[in-house]
Amino acid sequence: MVGYTHISRFTFEEVCPDLQELQLFLKAAETDEDYPVNVAYREIMPLLADNSDIAGGYLIRKAHDTPLELGAQVQGYMRGASHLALFVGTAGQVFSRLSEQYNKEGAYLEAFVADAIGSLTVENAMNKIQAQLETFANKNGKQITNRYSPGYCNWALSGQRALFEYMSTVPVNVTLTDSCLMLPIKSVSGIIGIGGTVKKREYACQICKNKDCIYRKLIPPTPSRGL
Repeated sequence: MVGYTHISRFTFEEVCPDLQELQLFLKAAETDEDYPVNVAYREIMPLLADNSDIAGGYLIRKAHDTPLELGAQVQGYMRGASHLALFVGTAGQVFSRLSEQYNKEGAYLEAFVADAIGSLTVENAMNKIQAQLETFANKNGKQITNRYSPGYCNWALSGQRALFEYMSTVPVNVTLTDSCLMLPIKSVSGIIGIGGTVKKREYACQICKNKDCIYRKLIPPTPSRGL
């Protein structure tokens, strides 16, 4: 298992979000076909159909040989992990180019929707890669945690630097700037714990400080109970 590297590439059709996913993400569940978000979605999707740059992968290392400053919250989620899968994935450059083009034209809603589609596309790709990892781990008698990224769950964004140093051998075309911004922008990276006793916990949004987290946006809020 140690040193195992897995790479997956996807067509846009395989991982693109449907309209319902986009509406949930944007909190815009409107069924009217002429609703602006729905119109923009129908306009933008054909422009992305030929995107061939969607890829992701992971490298498995022993946990004790991979020191990372995870912060207390993520470190707790890794309890019991004998191995870590260090992952990176990208939806490619096309989303940034398209959003930039729309912004130059003053089509700000379309730029916003294109950006959201990019965020959902890379997350859908990583969902598939995480499922592939889970199958691989199960075959080796182990379980996996959920996935966690620098900048989320109170893990400092600067944690990207150490992560990318370990992943230099993972052939996914994502680079890191001095400010820890990934290029292409619609990219994700992080870790997944692997072990015999680890658990795939739900994201603890109620204790996370990142109000813009994609998982916070995608998970429906828990209804409050009256006193």
